[in-house]
Amino acid sequence: MINNTIKYKYYKFLLFLFTYFFCEIIPLNYFQKSIFTTVLAQEISFFRYSPRLVRSNATFKMPDVISTYIFEIEIPENADNNLRKVVINQQINLETITFFPEDSKAFIINGKEREIEANFTLNTEGKNEITVNLLQPVKAGEKLKLAIKARNPLYSGIYQFGVTVYPEGNNPRSLYLGNARFSFDMRGGRF
Repeated sequence: MINNTIKYKYYKFLLFLFTYFFCEIIPLNYFQKSIFTTVLAQEISFFRYSPRLVRSNATFKMPDVISTYIFEIEIPENADNNLRKVVINQQINLETITFFPEDSKAFIINGKEREIEANFTLNTEGKNEITVNLLQPVKAGEKLKLAIKARNPLYSGIYQFGVTVYPEGNNPRSLYLGNARFSFDMRGGRF
């Protein structure tokens, strides 16, 4: 009789713990996490799925000529945000590339190219980078083409440019897409 009473109290206690754990603690933690992500989503702008640098090319490969550097960025359908700004910076190399922001252009590609308004600004303080502020954001599912005028370097070799994108909205978080690599050849050289 006493043994059965102890078993009954023991099982009752376990049932209480089990009920408390699954009905109070787990939903509370889940609810707190969902509130936290909702608050973050309202305060920080980011891409849910990453845009991709799909193509980079220089129109001329010879040294010391004016060329157009092409960068194509694809924003996936499920990115959940629009593209507002692109920063392209030259990685350290033998020579600093000269950009011409006043002659550069931005396009949206949806079967055909359509030019959009953008402000191209040059930052040469400590690094060689060009910032592209899109006055009309590029929507998810579209492709952005940047045609940036520049003077090819005098010395041949491989030159790399880092591409970083920023979404539209408050407090945007940058996303580094990777490097674009351009190979420039010397006239008559083996490289």
